[in-house]
Amino acid sequence: MIKVPKLPQLRPRERLLAAGGVIIVLAVLFDRLVFNSYLRHAQTVHRETQRLERTLKHYDRLLQRKAQVDAQLGAYQRYLRAPIADELQMAMLLKEVEGLAGETGVTLGEVKPLPPEADELSRRYSLDIQFECTLERWVDFVTRVETSPSLYQILRATLAADEDLPDRLAASLRVTSKSVRVPDTTGPVARGTNDAKTAVR
Repeated sequence: MIKVPKLPQLRPRERLLAAGGVIIVLAVLFDRLVFNSYLRHAQTVHRETQRLERTLKHYDRLLQRKAQVDAQLGAYQRYLRAPIADELQMAMLLKEVEGLAGETGVTLGEVKPLPPEADELSRRYSLDIQFECTLERWVDFVTRVETSPSLYQILRATLAADEDLPDRLAASLRVTSKSVRVPDTTGPVARGTNDAKTAVR
C-alpha cells in the first residue's frame, strides 16, 4: 500500500506543489461542474432570445402590414356602396351634388338626370348640371365632384361669362357615376358549371 506522507512531514517546496495541485484540481472541477454548465445555459438562453427576437420582428412586420391594409381599406371605405335601385341611386347622386354645391358656394340651376346606361359589367348614372359661380368656386366645385364618393367622371364642361356680372360664370357639367355590377353566380352557366363539377365528383 502506498504511504502518503502527512502535510506537516512535507518540505516547504513539496507543500507548495501540493497546494498548487489542489488548486488546479479545484479549478478543473469548478470549470467542469460550474462554469461549463453556466456557459451552456447562457448559450441556450442566447439562442432562445435570438429566436424570440426573430419571431417578434416577424409578427411586428405582420402587424405593420395589417395596419397599412386597414388604413387603405379605411381610405377606400367611403367609396364602397351596396348596389341599390336606379331611382334611389339617382336620388342619392342628386342629393350629393346639392351638398357639394352648398359646400363650395355655387348657385345650382337645373340638375337633369339622364337615363341610366348599362353593360355586362356596370351601370352608369349621368347628370347634366347647370350652375353659376366665380372661377375660383368653379375649380373647387369641379375638384370636389371628381373626388366625391360617387367617383364622377366629367364628360363635358362649359363656361360662359355673364354680361351683367363679369366676375360670375354660367357653367355646366355632364358627369357620370359608374356602379360595378356583381356577376350572377346562380344563372344557367354557373349552374351548369356546378352540375359538371358535381358530376366529376
